[in-house]
Amino acid sequence: MADNVKIPYYARENTKVGVHSFYPQPLPKGTFGFERMCRKAAKNTTIEVHTVRAAVQEYMKCAQEALLEGNRVEIGEQFVTLWPNLKGSIKDELNQDGTVKKAATAKDLTANKCKSRVGATVSSVFSAEFERQVSWVKTDKTGAPVEDDEDATETNEEAAENTDQPATGGGDNNGGGENEG
Repeated sequence: MADNVKIPYYARENTKVGVHSFYPQPLPKGTFGFERMCRKAAKNTTIEVHTVRAAVQEYMKCAQEALLEGNRVEIGEQFVTLWPNLKGSIKDELNQDGTVKKAATAKDLTANKCKSRVGATVSSVFSAEFERQVSWVKTDKTGAPVEDDEDATETNEEAAENTDQPATGGGDNNGGGENEG
């Protein structure tokens, strides 16, 4: 389990919605690369790092094959699910005056007009456990702590232990990104 480190975030203005609209923007401290994660996974086990690396690489090759066959792929138990995804849309073609020049139909939507992507969803069980253990600290854009931070200084789990309320859990936050501009 990770030390009780607070993850910094700042209030970012959502200019797509208008003035006086904000959302939390986490400030990642860094990236755990593949090799570092393999070393961390092998630590305190009898498994060698090269074995972990080879097994994960083979697992991902199998996942890619399964996706290319049109299957959903579970990565770990109660962790992440991947699926083949197609992103795109069509709409009416309009004249300069705004009238419909050519109405869009379902027949007009074809794969070659879309982008092939891999979709991903984080398990609600994994997300709930993260939510139960995480602790946040409000900062400015540079990561400097905000003096008037009203955030709880405890994790959700610790807060629940100090009140009669249960720890919060669940949530279907799949990584978001829709607010980023």
